[in-house]
Amino acid sequence: MGKFRTTVAEAYRFQEAPEGYRPNDILKDARSVVVLAIPLLKGVLRKAPSREYFLNYFMVNHELNSIALQLGCFLESEGFEAVPVPASYPYNVDENKGDLSHRHAAVLAGIGVLGKNNLLITKNYGPRVRLVSIVTNAPLKGDEPLNQNFCQGCEACIKSCPVNALISGYIDKEKCVRQLRKNGKELKINELICGVCIRVCPVGKED
Repeated sequence: MGKFRTTVAEAYRFQEAPEGYRPNDILKDARSVVVLAIPLLKGVLRKAPSREYFLNYFMVNHELNSIALQLGCFLESEGFEAVPVPASYPYNVDENKGDLSHRHAAVLAGIGVLGKNNLLITKNYGPRVRLVSIVTNAPLKGDEPLNQNFCQGCEACIKSCPVNALISGYIDKEKCVRQLRKNGKELKINELICGVCIRVCPVGKED
């Protein structure tokens, strides 16, 4: 597999997360959240939304879930407990929300910052990464959040959204999910898929 990055956020940093979506709601004595990121392939994003983009999205999620399970097994072999939170499904489709926000976990772990498209923006890959998290009671040293603004002076994602679902730092989830469903139906994959705001982001692009 290609490059991937692993960082850690201490569980106490999630106190501003909604009740029911914090590490300690998943594992009562959680102390750390390990976050892994793997970049999507550049070639599959050139036409997003597309079947190629969806398949790479699916494959990277599968790889992340596999690594998360292996890491969870390792942590438990060391005498701790661990709960991997899958890279994608299952999650609440109506609210477009998972059991734990990988994006916010990645921000707290210093992988990137939230952009105007409300997605994680990383220095080297922009929003073109997928994420997975492992909640554990292992007392791991956390990484520091980044203090950067990758979106200053740019509104490429806002202008490109086909349904005008983006306002700087805010997403109209109803409009977004409706478009995700429409794309999936047109591509005959019966999944939620888009990727336009990811494709057009200039951060981390070499061309």
